[in-house]
Amino acid sequence: MNYKVVILDIDGTILPHGKTLSHATKDAVQRLRENHLKVVIATGRAPYFTESIIQETGVDSMVFFNGSYAFHEGKEIYKSAIEKHVLERVHQLSNDYQHPLTYLSKTNFRVTDLSHPFVVEAYQHDPWKPELAPPQFWTDQEIYQLFLHCDVEEESHYQTKVPELDFRRWSSGARTCDVNLTNSNKAVGLNKLLEKLGIAPDEAVAFGDGLNDLEMLSLVGMGVAMGNARDELKKVANMVTLTAEEDGVRYGLERLGLI
Repeated sequence: MNYKVVILDIDGTILPHGKTLSHATKDAVQRLRENHLKVVIATGRAPYFTESIIQETGVDSMVFFNGSYAFHEGKEIYKSAIEKHVLERVHQLSNDYQHPLTYLSKTNFRVTDLSHPFVVEAYQHDPWKPELAPPQFWTDQEIYQLFLHCDVEEESHYQTKVPELDFRRWSSGARTCDVNLTNSNKAVGLNKLLEKLGIAPDEAVAFGDGLNDLEMLSLVGMGVAMGNARDELKKVANMVTLTAEEDGVRYGLERLGLI
């Protein structure tokens, strides 16, 4: 297959958790460009959590918030915010169950309880530190994603009462999950971006490691799961490469003959 674009997840894929981009990964991205392949980032992160990665890789086409916000060459081409009546229901439930929420808008993020241990845990290894959300934050801003800070067994309260939203854990032991629109995922944002690029999904290669990468790997012609990926993702992948710590993206690209 003559692949034209390589799509890269960030955390656990090009970036080992808690570490920095390796020279091997940055070199692989540069070699892709030299071989005339487009490079795209598709992440669950917000734009402001991704600035350093964008600078280091030079990538200018990106999908953020697990698919609900897309950029092409630095320009917004697609957005899908969570409707206010849905946010209101989640807000009320989180108050009833006393679970903190992180609200993520296009330009900033705020948390409803800075001292809660699950919130402290969620941000303990990050360079960015949350600020307290004013009561009107979610009404004044377009919100594209939430983080729900609760134990996994408590998630069902929200899933049954807010079917418009999808809840996915950061990892199997995490006490925080991504909350996105049920009808939005990385494949949705990528379809918009690929259409802009004039590239068909089967001409794309994608690398990922998490449950939020399921639709993305199923969409493309060559879905590559990292060695550290969840088993559910490996089952839908066309290929499994090495772990992020072992520069699995570079290894996978070499196996595919792309660099």
